[in-house]
Amino acid sequence: SFMILPGLTSVTFRDKAPKEIVHLAYQAKLKGIEWGGDIHVPIGQLGKAEKVGRLTRAAGLSVCAYGSYYTVGKSQEEGINFEDVLTTAEALQAPIIRIWAGNKSSYNATETYRRKILNETLEIADKAEKKGIKLAFEFHSNTLNDTYDSCSELIVELDHPAVKTYWQPITSVKSEINAAGIDKILPWIVGVHVFHWWPEVEVRLPLNQGAQDWKDYLFRLSKLKAPIFGNLEFVKDNSPKHFLEDARTLLNLIGNHQVLKTKQRN
Repeated sequence: SFMILPGLTSVTFRDKAPKEIVHLAYQAKLKGIEWGGDIHVPIGQLGKAEKVGRLTRAAGLSVCAYGSYYTVGKSQEEGINFEDVLTTAEALQAPIIRIWAGNKSSYNATETYRRKILNETLEIADKAEKKGIKLAFEFHSNTLNDTYDSCSELIVELDHPAVKTYWQPITSVKSEINAAGIDKILPWIVGVHVFHWWPEVEVRLPLNQGAQDWKDYLFRLSKLKAPIFGNLEFVKDNSPKHFLEDARTLLNLIGNHQVLKTKQRN
């Protein structure tokens, strides 16, 4: 049966040690952590990755993903090896690696550039698949995975069982557009980043101010066949207090939603 599991992206607290982050997530009654590859679990530091994975599981939490900043078409040229990203994710025991679909918007990308991104993605997807790990494109501006149409075209064209997508609301559009967008890319969503910013990226608001929108989003996501994590990402003032409030909101939204689903079934 479908479930959204409440989680946290570790980059929400870049200034805190993994141990503190695990403690906060546990305190907030969350179920998992997506560990960032920039500070908390750097690429290639396998001992650290193993340690952070153990720490997470010891608190009864899952490692839901490795939030790598591996950018297809760019990282390799900067001397970052995808194999190292993969072995780090393995050491962490992460089922999903977040990657970035290039660093140009779908609107600005030439056909040659697009081809290059697709080809490299297929190469690394084969490697990930051999290890039983999925790749998920961040759903983000200035990448090829930046609109609902481009996401759907990208994933259909790649047609690779290990290539999926994250979803997060596009900040600058009405919630109806995001809701319809979820329906369009639903089959490929393997994780969600949860936040409420409006109308600008700079304006971070408490999640409860976006509760109506998120009710609708969760309802649409509930048509997924397998459980996914909804990970809180960034909070007002990066403050633990606001994080704990947002976590309560998320648990309420999920709880009410699961209750509703059960009632509908009976």
